[in-house]
Amino acid sequence: MVTAVIVDDEAKAREALRLILMRDAPEVQVLAEGTSVEEAKLLIAHHAPQLLFLDVQMPGGDGFELLKELGTWDFDVIFITGSNQHAIQAIRFSALDYIMKPVLGNELRAAIDRHNLSRRSGIAKRGLAPDAQQQLLHNIAQPDERTMKLTLTSGDRSYFVDPSEVIWCEAEVNYTNLHLGNERRFVSARTLKDYDDMLTPLGFLRTHRSYLVNRAHIDHLDRSGFVVLRNGKRVEVASRRKDDVARALAG
Repeated sequence: MVTAVIVDDEAKAREALRLILMRDAPEVQVLAEGTSVEEAKLLIAHHAPQLLFLDVQMPGGDGFELLKELGTWDFDVIFITGSNQHAIQAIRFSALDYIMKPVLGNELRAAIDRHNLSRRSGIAKRGLAPDAQQQLLHNIAQPDERTMKLTLTSGDRSYFVDPSEVIWCEAEVNYTNLHLGNERRFVSARTLKDYDDMLTPLGFLRTHRSYLVNRAHIDHLDRSGFVVLRNGKRVEVASRRKDDVARALAG
């Protein structure tokens, strides 16, 4: 059983989420529902939930304001949001889960499964590490996503990486290998599509269904259909993407 609190100022949104949880995630027990930052603080203190479903936009202070006032927290968070792209990027960069409104059962189930996996590994029992929590708050405070940092993990440690340090990303089933300088590599539980959504606005190019490359690290496109990186690494370009990559590099 996973204990949870829902915080959303919209009654219909809370009801819809509760019904979907009953249908698609019956192991989640909703202990209470709140409508504001102040109410949420009282509910969290009283119930000590393992999981918080948190609306991003609420009157009188958004979901990030709640976390900022808490300072640190010992539960997992799944954000529920509308179309606030800046908030979505901050959540993505911080390696946290979010679900778009209206909530879909399959997306909610996937987020719960990730929570359960981290809980079994011991991560969600103590909540996001304090330094990673502060990085989330740092990211949301940034006026531009180019100054946000990616939260990456290795073992039980979190690292905060400027996207410009990532040279290329490689898909491996539902995981992504991120390659940095000095042959550093991180394995992320997020898909390459997730990183495509995050990093393409920052100058990354999807050269292949399995590869995403930082344009700043590309030296040239060779005749055999590979981009050659400044470190000498060659990364395949799919034939249907070759013209788009060539135009991007020429621009």
